[in-house]
Formats: sequence, structure tokens, C-alpha cells
Amino acid sequence: MKDPQSFEKKFLILQEISSVIAATKDIKTLANLLLDRAIDYTNAEKGSLMLLNDMNELSILAARGFDVSFIDTYRVKIGEGIAGVVAQSHSNVLVEDIEKDKRFKRVKRDRYKTKSFISCSIISRDKLFGVININDKKDGTPFTEDELNLLNAIAYQSAIAFENTFLINQLRAKAAELEEINRKLIDTDMNKTEFITRISHELRSPLNSIKGAIYFLQQSEGLSRNKLTEFYDLIAKETSGLISIVEDLLAFLRLENEEFIIKKSLINLAAILDEVAKSKALSAVLTKKNITLKIEVEKGISEITGDKIKVVQLFINLIEGLSFYLQNGDHIKITVHDNDVIRVDTIVPRPLPKEDLEFIYKLKHLFYTESSDEKIRLYLAKSAAEAHGWYFEADNSDNAFIVSVVIPKSIKEKMETSVNMTMEIFAEVISELLDLNICSIMLRDKITADLTIRGAKGLRNEIVRYKRVQVGDQIAGWVASEGKPLFIEDIEKDLHFPRISISQYNTKSLLSVPIKIRDEVIGVLNLNNKKTAEPLTKRDLYIAMIFSERVSHFLEKYYSGQYREVDTNQILTSFNNLLDAMKKYRKKLNLLPDLVLKVMDKLCAEEEEKKNAIYVSMIYDLGLVFIDESILKKKELLPSEIQSLKIHPDATVGLLSNFEYSDDIKKAILHHHERYDGKGYPGKLKGSEIPRIARVLAVMDSYFAMISEKPYGKSYTPKEALSDIKSGSGSKYDPEIVQVFEEVLQEMRDIR
Repeated sequence: MKDPQSFEKKFLILQEISSVIAATKDIKTLANLLLDRAIDYTNAEKGSLMLLNDMNELSILAARGFDVSFIDTYRVKIGEGIAGVVAQSHSNVLVEDIEKDKRFKRVKRDRYKTKSFISCSIISRDKLFGVININDKKDGTPFTEDELNLLNAIAYQSAIAFENTFLINQLRAKAAELEEINRKLIDTDMNKTEFITRISHELRSPLNSIKGAIYFLQQSEGLSRNKLTEFYDLIAKETSGLISIVEDLLAFLRLENEEFIIKKSLINLAAILDEVAKSKALSAVLTKKNITLKIEVEKGISEITGDKIKVVQLFINLIEGLSFYLQNGDHIKITVHDNDVIRVDTIVPRPLPKEDLEFIYKLKHLFYTESSDEKIRLYLAKSAAEAHGWYFEADNSDNAFIVSVVIPKSIKEKMETSVNMTMEIFAEVISELLDLNICSIMLRDKITADLTIRGAKGLRNEIVRYKRVQVGDQIAGWVASEGKPLFIEDIEKDLHFPRISISQYNTKSLLSVPIKIRDEVIGVLNLNNKKTAEPLTKRDLYIAMIFSERVSHFLEKYYSGQYREVDTNQILTSFNNLLDAMKKYRKKLNLLPDLVLKVMDKLCAEEEEKKNAIYVSMIYDLGLVFIDESILKKKELLPSEIQSLKIHPDATVGLLSNFEYSDDIKKAILHHHERYDGKGYPGKLKGSEIPRIARVLAVMDSYFAMISEKPYGKSYTPKEALSDIKSGSGSKYDPEIVQVFEEVLQEMRDIR
């Protein structure tokens, strides 16, 4: 007979998991919660939840009992190792003694103390998401069938949760794309006036000449043949001029402006073509003539660099244009092959008229003859390809017409695109964290050594594109030359740059920090314009230096080839998630980082620890954005809600995992809810085992939580909050830090 208590415990755990799945849609928060429940129930010391990536590898999403460096770097291919074998077979495995199990007898397990483990596949509707592993029972005994059954149930819940989360993330990505499309439409609308002004100026003279010549001919009688020929020639000349002007204007709009507004990113060609095939507008066109669209993409196609929106438009225009020449029941076939180049062939079973081919290649034919919509679409498809630097080939062949878009596989372009995308997000993250209107990251050109903008927030497109600064020139150039930070409180009073004008800025202070790899300056981080119009501070300098180090760490690993393509994609996704979290994050009172700095000063901390402390104080609770808002507003929480709240330090570390390399930073965040007496979480660390920054944050976090306004009750006065902190000295909090904190508060007149 089954143990009723065990059954009840399993029921409560699954009920709790269901509640938390409904409360958060962040995959790392879910993974940490699910793993914690599994480890608690099985009384294990170690465990991991691994997800399948695009390279058919399992990587660790959440783990307990392992080093941070191992968690970040460990990968296993499907079919290799224990987790890989379990994933390949879609099975659930309980091993009581690995030395007696033929399946895994030769597998090395030097990271574990015991011979027993459980490993379960995370599967939903035959789709593999990953594997959950539990190891090392605290009492050294083997795991049981009962524990396997629970882990199997947790794996099933995980699969459902992950599937839903992935769908939600896809919707968010699509929403972001739509937002980008909307932004481009707004930009286009803003440029209408400028374009109309220019075209009216260009067309006015020839139109007036033609109008004048025609009026003269209408009013004059008996003109000689020579005189008539003179006016006819004038009209023909001005008409040719008009066509030339329109050609130039369209070429300008297509090439110069299109290249200017192309926003390149890494894109998956198979996903692009799938999106094209699902286009409702295109489907309507093809359905009218019962045309079938067939798409065949070779496996393992490399990602390409391009403007996703424009690439989708390219293929929609191409297919719609070709459909005009087809008959009822025909088909269009698209094949994609990856060799020295990526070749996309679009094949239709009927040749195009030779005269129509001229429209694809020569712009003037669009004006000298009557053009139809399909011809213009084919021309636009070719133009979009050329704007990306791709080759566009079109010709008749064996009773068929083939259009080939040839995409060079430029490793350099792909790398530079990845760097630009990453630097763009870095600039946005820094701007969000420090409330800046303007931030830019400049990197040195490898050929000219000039500084160019690779990521920016708040700068006009033309500045980002064309701005170049020689080393030694201007503020950024000076910082690159000297290799040290520059903090100017008032540019008008600074003797280094007496002639610098910053009329575009709303403050007189600015920060510029070098970005270095092994003591060599490779770029500069520039900060300007607080949204509050307040001057920048020493605290901002510390954060700028922290981010400069993170930028250089990323670039060093990237340029040395330590990141694979799949790693780069994960990093970009991680950065976007971090940026989204920062935008939603309700920042603590602005006083908190300043108090942290004062406390660290009194504790005689080194400069590096001060920088880290300020940085951590601004991001340590980012994981709370993944907790349902209703839970954060409740006074009384259910056990499952308390458990979900306890995961937020792990969620914060998860957000930073592909960005933050410092274990000290991660540990400070992870352990800021430990108690001095060892009764806190997640590690039940005690006294000096708790990182000092975490001990400082424990005091600060509690104090500001008490004095902040709450939706469910009155906030404490500063005096009441301090009294509560002092009563917890030696149990909840480090006595030395409590004493220093009190001294700092007494030195400040305005506590809040």
C-alpha cells in the first residue's frame, strides 16, 4: 500500500508547481523552481535541468551543487554521456548503482559522491525540450521508484510549461518586429515632407520649360519648320531630363537611403521563408490561380546577415511578381543550398518573355514603357538583394525561369553584425540602468584605427553612421589615447576641452571610459544626458567602468573565437531578455546605491569591491520582474507563492549568465537573502560564509522594503525601520554592517 503522507507530499508539490507555472512565464525562473522542488523532495545535494539548443546539444539552464563556471560552459551532445543517452531515448532512468548498470558503466562521474541518480527526459507531444537530473542523496542511499515517479511528473509539467513559454517568447519577438516595422513607417512618414520638397525643386525647372514651350506653340501660328523642330527638341530634351531626374531620385531612395536604413541582424533563412509562405497577402495571390509554393531548405544552413523585414519583402515581391506569368495549377519551387555561398533558387515552370527581363535589370525601362505591377515587383526584389550586397541572377532555362539570389558567406560581415547588435543592446542596457538619454560605444577600426560608433542610444542615424574620431582628437579620442577614464563635471569649466560645444546635450557633465583588452584600448564608452537633467556622479563612473570591463570581456571572447554561432544567438537572446527586464524593473529608491557606497567606504573596502557593490545594488532584484504582479502586492502569501519569490535571486543570475563573468557578482546576488545565523536561503550560509556585499544588501534591502510605500499597508518611518534592523543584528544581519549603516544614516540629514 502506498504511503499516504508521500502521496500527499507529491500532490502538494505538483499543486505548488502548477501555481508557479501560472505566475511566471520566464523560463529560467521556472527551471530553478522545478529543480528546487525536485531536489527538496528527493533530499538530494545536486541536480540540473538541461535544455536542448539549436546545435542539438544539452546545456545547463538551472543547477544546484555545481561550480558557476561549470554550469556556464558544460555542453553534451545527444547520445553522449548519461543526459545525452536519456535524451536520445526519450526515457526516464533510475540507477541505484552505476557500477552495476551496463548502460552507463563506462561513463565517468567524478563530480558525484554516490553511485545512484535519476535522469528524466522533458518531452511534450514527442518534442524533446531537455533533461532533468538528480544526484547525490544527502544520506548516501540510492534513489527510489517513488522519487522517480515524482521526477517524471515534474518533467512532464516542465515540458508543458516550456512549450507555453517558448510560444509566448515567439509572440513577444513578433511584437518586437511589428514595433520595428511601425517605427520605420513613422520614420518614413517624417521623411515625406523632405522628399516632397526635394522632388518639387528638381521637377520645377523642366516642367516650366515644357509648359512654356507648349504654350508658345499653342499661341503661335505659321511657325517655320525649323522653329517647330527647335521647340520639339526642347520638349524632348526636357522630357528626357524629367525621366533622368525621376531615375536618380528613385535610385537615391532605393540605394543610398535603403542602405542607410537597413538594420542588419543575424537571421535564419529557413524561418524567413517559412514566414513568407505563411503571409496571408501572398497566400491570397497564389490561391486565386491555384499556385502551389514548395520550399526545400538544406539542413544546417548557416545564418545570414540582413534586414529581416526587407528580406521578407524581397521574397514576397519576387513570388508575387513571378505568379503573374504562371497558369492555373502551376507551382513555384524555392530551394536553398549552402556551399561556398548560400544560393536561393526560385524556379517557375514557364519562361518569361525576353522583353520583360529588361525590366528587372534596367531602371529606365520602367519609365520609357508602360510598367505593370508584376514587373515593378521583380525589380524591387532585385533592388533589395543588391542593397544587401547579394547577387541577383535571372534567366530562362529549359522551359523554366530561374531567379537565383546568391548570398556570400562573409565571416567578417557576420562577426561585425553580431558585434553591432551586441553593442547596441549594451548601450541600451547602460542607458536604462543609469537613466541616460545618450550613450554610445565606439570601437577602433582595424584598418584606420579611428573610433567609430558601433552601438548607440539617443543619437541620430547619420551621426552613428558617419561619425569617426581619430585617436587623440576630441573627448573620445583623448580617452583612447590616454587609456584612462575622463569624468567632466562641467565641460564649460574644464581646461582640457575649452572649445568643446555640447549644445545637443541637456547637461554639462559627461563620462568617457576606455574599453581595453589586455591593456590595449580597443574602444570608448561615452555617457551623456541624464533623463533627470542632473549631472553625472562618481557612482555613474563606477557603473561605466564595470560595463566597460564587461564589453571588453565579451569582445575578447568573441574575437578569439570562443563563441560559436549558437552561443552568439543565445547571448543575443539573453541580452534582449536582460534589457526587457530592466525596462520593467521598478528601481529601488535612488538613495540605495549611494548608501551602499557610503557603507562600503566606512568598511574600508577596496575600489574594486566598491564598484561591484554599487553595480549589484542596482540589479540584484531584477528577477522580481518575472513574478506575477499580484503576488508582489499581497500581504499574506501561500506557500507556493513564497517558494516562487525565493527563486528571484536565481532568476537574476540567470538573466546575467551570458553577460556577467564575475563569480563574486553572481554570489553576492544569489545570497542576499541569507541570514547571519544561517537560517536564510538559498544556501543557508552563515556569518562570514556570506559574501560581504550580500551581507550589506541584506540590511539595505530590508530597510528600503520597510520604508517604501506598500499597496497592502503602511510603510515604516525611517526611525522604525532602523529599530527593526537593529533588533535583527546578530541573527538576521551582520552586527558590524548594522552599526556602520546606523552611522551612515546619522550622518545624513535627509534619510529618505
